[in-house]
Amino acid sequence: MKAIETFVKQLFKRKFKNVEDDDAQAKLIEMLKEKVEDLKESGLDEKEAIHKAIVEFGELDDYYKPFADKEVRRYKRNKTIRHYTNDLLFSLIASALIIGILIFVNLYYIQPDVAGHWFVIPSLGILFWPAALLYKLLNKKGEK
Repeated sequence: MKAIETFVKQLFKRKFKNVEDDDAQAKLIEMLKEKVEDLKESGLDEKEAIHKAIVEFGELDDYYKPFADKEVRRYKRNKTIRHYTNDLLFSLIASALIIGILIFVNLYYIQPDVAGHWFVIPSLGILFWPAALLYKLLNKKGEK
């Protein structure tokens, strides 16, 4: 029966490196030991019964897959919202810098009374960048 305990501990160590779930391990060990006892009663020797119980059990993915898929989807959604938030912040800062440079060039190097305030037109175009990212971020938040 030591083989069953080793098998279960290795499964948990491989799948959940940082989680010590002693309750789940104990229940799984108990379940596999009961399965081995049933197989021994049906005529198999102990080694064959242990091997068959482990093979029939399979991997933890079979049991934890629905839970894991839900967590992965939730993490990806949160990551995407965080990603869009960071993109929006970056675009706002970069747009402000670019517009600041345009204003500086317009006022310092080009006489406003001769050429006018030409920085307004490119500034409006540049402001579509953060506006588009804000739209994407609000759509992602609305998908909840």
